[in-house]
Amino acid sequence: MKAAPLALTLALCPGLFLSGCNRTPPGAADVSRGRSAPRAGRSGGKGAAAALLTKEEVAAVLGQPVTTIEGTGTSLKYKTDAMLLETTIEVEQRDDVADAVQSMQGARTATGFLGGKPEAVPGLGDEALFGAMSTLYLRKGSTFIHIQPPNLQMIAGLKAAEKVREAPIGSDEQVQALEALKQVQKTDPLSAGLQGGDAMQGALATIKASSQKQGTQYEADARAMALALAAKVLEKL
Repeated sequence: MKAAPLALTLALCPGLFLSGCNRTPPGAADVSRGRSAPRAGRSGGKGAAAALLTKEEVAAVLGQPVTTIEGTGTSLKYKTDAMLLETTIEVEQRDDVADAVQSMQGARTATGFLGGKPEAVPGLGDEALFGAMSTLYLRKGSTFIHIQPPNLQMIAGLKAAEKVREAPIGSDEQVQALEALKQVQKTDPLSAGLQGGDAMQGALATIKASSQKQGTQYEADARAMALALAAKVLEKL
């Protein structure tokens, strides 16, 4: 039972095996080995550091103003005032091309470990793939880039649940809101954890379901955001 929170952390942090959710996990040398790009201010810098985008550039992709940027140097989270509408962009300069290639292989391995299947993205950098939870990994030369788009499925669920709470109890408005919530939940991979078993089994089922391709419009839109952000990053390399 106590192991369930760890499993859920894995589900919500698909880059754990590569960046350790902003920490390098012990024993992950082959996957997360390498140096971050030179640190620089958020508004400037040279080389890979300059690839980190401005608030305005990210806002143009997310469709909402970016209000805060968390992190330092080349590992930043861009956040809006809309709950969970945020994205993380990490740009790391590896020792050499072979090292960056190894990082891409680490992304494939991590995706498979979580229950997903790496999906190649042709024509983006030197190589690119979507991993678990629509995390986008790509390489250009010796630069390794990791982009986590917003979870639009979860955002939609929260909005639908809020409408249910706000509607008058028993009203037609609430009935409609409940129906809308059910429609969102039908494609929510988190529901896999509610199919029975103990907390640990439920958490592992959630991780596996979340790591697999969903085929929903939410996923397609999130991946489109990741690709748009990647294109902006690559322009600056």
